[in-house]
Amino acid sequence: MKDKNIFLIILVCTLSLSLALAIFAFQMRGTGRFHGTVEDEEGNLLEGVKIVVQGLEAKKLIFETESIETGRWFVTGIIKGSYSITASKSGYESASYEMNLSQFTSKNPKLEIKMRKITESDLPSIMDESSVVLFKEGNELFEQGKYAEALVKLEEFLEKNFTIYQVNLNIGNCYREMGEYDKAIAAYNKVLERVKAQKGSIEGNEATAKALANIGEIYLTQGNVEKAMEYFKQAVDNFPENEAIAFNVGEIFFTQGEIDKAIEYFNLAIRIKESWATPYRQLGYVYLNKGEYKLAVDSLEKFLELAPDSPEAANIKNLIPTLEKLIKE
Repeated sequence: MKDKNIFLIILVCTLSLSLALAIFAFQMRGTGRFHGTVEDEEGNLLEGVKIVVQGLEAKKLIFETESIETGRWFVTGIIKGSYSITASKSGYESASYEMNLSQFTSKNPKLEIKMRKITESDLPSIMDESSVVLFKEGNELFEQGKYAEALVKLEEFLEKNFTIYQVNLNIGNCYREMGEYDKAIAAYNKVLERVKAQKGSIEGNEATAKALANIGEIYLTQGNVEKAMEYFKQAVDNFPENEAIAFNVGEIFFTQGEIDKAIEYFNLAIRIKESWATPYRQLGYVYLNKGEYKLAVDSLEKFLELAPDSPEAANIKNLIPTLEKLIKE
């Protein structure tokens, strides 16, 4: 059993030659990397998405890049620690994540970012073009990292369209990026309060689920993992139809070493959207870490079925026979 565990450690750290070289480079140069892809809700890969990686403890550590034609992105030269990762592109809702960079790059899961396209349906009850302009200008300024300027536009928009409470999500995001966490939480809570006042409950509302998840993200940034997980769970339970929220909660649990919780939320993402390949891949890695090789193989084979052209397909195909040998032992 001891020999098997040693072999597993070696296996996880050498899933591919490129990862092995990355680990070697990290040990020699003291650097690490984040990597992944960006896609829209339909699974289309997005080019030109701005990715900003910023240290949570060391705020001055900021790295920027853009996704290429295949939707892939990567940032190198990073020391281990906790980071926020923000993706932004004109015409799309910005997406934010929290991740830890481990000492070994093979332990840093690929981050698949999903972005939702902003449509006119996101602006209910708007009657004048000037309001539309304010809303779009505010989002564009946010994407450019001009959070204070974005805040002015969005608050002006809210004054003219006070019934559109959802814009408090955008306002909260501005405060969050400015580090004014109390004001950010207050803005998110306005969404919860308005929905509860209108419907008597916040359940089944996507806007409130996003508000809860955003509050959880702030607590995670502040190092209050227990409180963060409480809000993330509320977000998923509140609106279980959003596979991206479920997947992101699974990723957070995975990076925190909460394996069983990660499995629970990756499976939830799959139940919501069975055709989405990424949760199957992550499930495979989670089961591999847990030593449940048969379940790992089943999940990875399903990933290959749904995403045969994935850049990771070759590595996973090479990994599966080794896992099958472990199953037989």
